[in-house]
Amino acid sequence: MTLMTYAEQVKKFKKMIPIGIKSTFELINILKSKVDVEEISFKNFPYYNLQMLTNNATHCVQNMELQIKPDEMRFRIFRVIENEKSDKYNVGTTKDFIFVVIEEHTRYICSNSNKLFLEMELASGVSQDEYNNEGLVFRSVISHMAMAYCEGYC
Repeated sequence: MTLMTYAEQVKKFKKMIPIGIKSTFELINILKSKVDVEEISFKNFPYYNLQMLTNNATHCVQNMELQIKPDEMRFRIFRVIENEKSDKYNVGTTKDFIFVVIEEHTRYICSNSNKLFLEMELASGVSQDEYNNEGLVFRSVISHMAMAYCEGYC
């Protein structure tokens, strides 16, 4: 595995990042186009995962300006249905099922499938300002793409 400098990451991946932020509704539709999913309730998701998600979404770069409080967050949790469509996302996943979580306000995304996470994060897009100025959201996406590249996902 070869480590890349930030300049190398930008040169290799910047042109792949879509400009324009997708809404939560659009992200859910993108997810549904990639895999078959069923939305699950919080009761079917381990409490410690919910605590971790809330903490991560509270401190994610997308929430730096918004400052959405934990009690205002609305998580959508999706279980990926196992079938041919989802087979490519099972690589490196040892969990009982693949999940994707999207927080409605911040658009924070979490998944236990690295490949699906990367595809969803990339699909979420960045603002023109983030793209032009290589802001924190842009840098987060670039670094995740570099890690995925090193792992053979892109």
